[in-house]
Amino acid sequence: MRTALKNKQRLKYSLQGSAKPIYLVEDGEIVTTEVDGISVPVENGYSNLIYQNPVDFIGNFIPVGSESYARGNVAVAKAYGMDISAYDALILMKAGELPVTETSVIWKTSVPTYKTVKNVVLLDENGDETSDVSEAVSVGDLQAVDENSADYIVKRVATSMNICLILLRRMNTNEYP
Repeated sequence: MRTALKNKQRLKYSLQGSAKPIYLVEDGEIVTTEVDGISVPVENGYSNLIYQNPVDFIGNFIPVGSESYARGNVAVAKAYGMDISAYDALILMKAGELPVTETSVIWKTSVPTYKTVKNVVLLDENGDETSDVSEAVSVGDLQAVDENSADYIVKRVATSMNICLILLRRMNTNEYP
């Protein structure tokens, strides 16, 4: 499937990564417990979902209310048997071109921002990340992508042999009145 280059726009996507546990810290020290003779850090019961760094791509972005969207709604209803009027926008791509899933986020006009996630990384004496508690001397903070700065979240990915249709819902309502 081909889409005209003039219809494509520069966008960014970020994939949802793994959940990082938040460790319990008292008086600046890692709280540990002994399990089968091994010192293990104590998690506080919460975790943070960390998104990967944003990746640039170009795609055929179609907002709600456009003429292309109206034609696309009819075409998608015929091809996929679903109504796309409940979504805010869609991206039309060649199948297999993007690795996005239903948890990915998209930036169209906003700039990705970063947030500090506290007490999620075990650090050794050199300040490097470690998974070995015996080497860990502190728990550090992590700079992570703030998924709330994205304009859209991917709600559905419909793929045929040649086409990938990415259906979006708006997240950042500051962009529009």
